[in-house]
Amino acid sequence: MKKLYLLLSAFVAMVTTANAGVINLVSQDYESGDAASYGWQSANLPGGMSISGDDYGQFFQFDLGSNNGRSCYTIWGSDIYTDKLTEGTYHVEFEWSYAALANNQFGTEFSVFTGTKPAANNAVLNEKNNTLFSITESADNHELFFVNNDREQTFGISAGEWFAVLLDIDVNARTVAYKVVDQNTRQVIKAEGVREFAEGTDMLISGLNIYAARYYSKIQLDNLKVQVITAEDFANVPSVALTGVNGTERTYTIAFLDGETLHVKGTDGEVQDIEFMDCDGAYKYSTTTSGTLEAWTTSGNATSDKVSVEVECNVISLPAAVAVISNASAGYAKSYTLTVDNSEVPTKPQIYISYTFKNEEGKVVLSAEDKFSGEVVSVESKGTLTVNTTAPGFGTTTIDVVNNQPFVIKHDIDFQHMTGEELAAKGFEKQEDLDTEAMSGENNWTGRMYMYYKLDSGEKDDDQNTIWTNKPVYGPSTQGYEPIQRYKFYQSKLTEEVAHTLFAPVFTWYYNDGITPCSCDSVGNPLVSESEQPKNSGTVVTAYGGTTNISWKIGIGMVISGVQGDAENYDPAGAGYGNIRVNTGILTVDGLTDDDIIVASKISNYGSNSVHPEFPVGTEAEEAIRQYKAMNLGLPTIYKGSENITFNRVDEAVARILVLSPDNNPAGIDEMNYNKVVSDHNAPVYNMNGVRMNMNSLNKGIYVKQGKKFVIK
Repeated sequence: MKKLYLLLSAFVAMVTTANAGVINLVSQDYESGDAASYGWQSANLPGGMSISGDDYGQFFQFDLGSNNGRSCYTIWGSDIYTDKLTEGTYHVEFEWSYAALANNQFGTEFSVFTGTKPAANNAVLNEKNNTLFSITESADNHELFFVNNDREQTFGISAGEWFAVLLDIDVNARTVAYKVVDQNTRQVIKAEGVREFAEGTDMLISGLNIYAARYYSKIQLDNLKVQVITAEDFANVPSVALTGVNGTERTYTIAFLDGETLHVKGTDGEVQDIEFMDCDGAYKYSTTTSGTLEAWTTSGNATSDKVSVEVECNVISLPAAVAVISNASAGYAKSYTLTVDNSEVPTKPQIYISYTFKNEEGKVVLSAEDKFSGEVVSVESKGTLTVNTTAPGFGTTTIDVVNNQPFVIKHDIDFQHMTGEELAAKGFEKQEDLDTEAMSGENNWTGRMYMYYKLDSGEKDDDQNTIWTNKPVYGPSTQGYEPIQRYKFYQSKLTEEVAHTLFAPVFTWYYNDGITPCSCDSVGNPLVSESEQPKNSGTVVTAYGGTTNISWKIGIGMVISGVQGDAENYDPAGAGYGNIRVNTGILTVDGLTDDDIIVASKISNYGSNSVHPEFPVGTEAEEAIRQYKAMNLGLPTIYKGSENITFNRVDEAVARILVLSPDNNPAGIDEMNYNKVVSDHNAPVYNMNGVRMNMNSLNKGIYVKQGKKFVIK
């Protein structure tokens, strides 16, 4: 967690020992506004930038998520120095934290540059003349950073630890004196030195670049400053930020530099004079009176411009939670994912979610408090879900979600449990099994061994939590696991008619995704230049049309190869048929409307994002594997009936497609006979209300299996 700390560096300390003042050419404390208002940009991940915070204040954050390495940067340019470098020196500083370490690659970097932003995003920057300072994550150790491309000068870090970078630049001598210190104490020096540059080097730092290594790395930065010392008296404009909300009370933090006197005219009209030593440069002003707050500084004979803030002291209500159906089954059973966004709430507080669910009789059957955004609530019956959003000092907001629409199963298409015999009958061709420890492309399905169940080891950790042992079901046979059987349906067989009937009512055609050219001759050679190719046209061209080979992983489901035509491998240097990458597979379900719900169960990232069932101590491997293979391993994604089902090439499989329709006509259960693809021995069984039953413990009655009624007597 970051400590709110205003720097008193050696550079600024010079002001206290000489007749001089400090001019803030750039000052970003991120206590108000959004990332863009502070000049931050990202060419390829603007959504990863935000202003976040904790109990000590706000900061800039770059959250990579599930993306490859990306960069963000801020540019202040060299014009800020015009007529300001009377001594030929200036100071740059910022505070940073590697809040969440990348989990796949290395190379996270901070670098300051001159001129325009370099084209490179990562450590290559260190080799460029316009990079004056950089700190870069080691190529093989997340917790080790090196300075200025010097592998001999390194320092260790821990995730979430804050550091400060202090740079003193002498333009005439062409030197950068640098220091990396512990952010809280400023006493622990992690790295220190002086870097010299050749004659003619541009020494005016114009921006800061951050490169975040993939995946899920999270970078935080605060208190970015560019400063010069002037021999004249100078008073900087103070920063005023709302940092506290408590009912009708507002608290503002007003920051100013040592050597300056702060003047505050409160909303009551009273003026106060505050010296730096009274508050270490961070004055707290609180009021319950609405009005205008003004602040300015003086230093010697200099007076800064005034900052005016309109203060409204009313109770602020929190945004309501949003409840989205994230899973559903027959009857009233649904899962709601509850989210709440604090980005537009002053001070961005942690918002808590509480809820109760009352059934049709008004009885509370579910309740919980102090949950966070992303909470999933599963209900089984008709009733009302009441959701509250709360945060200390803010007004509570309540919504009611009425769960009164039952559904019946219209289609249940179980891709995961289709057999090789069934696929061969549809025209799929058997491929070599996936049986390798290598981790590249399709090999990851066995190499990573993410398809596993969890077995209770019988041991507890220090907190008395169960220690689970992962037991892969599929993996390389060299380690004693079962390879993954593969089948493939080649694109040359996939006419439009076949695409509609292969897994009816699922339409298995893959449309142009904006990357694949559509205007080609009969063998796929482009007829026009790349710039003239249509994008997102959806046009289907015979034997080309944006389609790709369908691959099947037995026990997992449908995958697309990512290459067009009948090619087995993507060749980026090749041209024509079979050498165009398709990034996204698209499925649709014929005959649906927006009132229908599609529950598409997917297995992502070669199996890491799937269900991993848990078994008690002593469970025999044979029985655990049998149960594992019998269940559905995919995680649900909800679509409207009219929407496309999308999934990534190679690493993501579609395991099951469940279609639910509003139960406005109970007799309509007879319409379920459209389903043609569930293997008979695994077909689900439903009662006459559309509720899925345990086929091994059916009581007397009438049931439905694959759209056909049968009787248990």
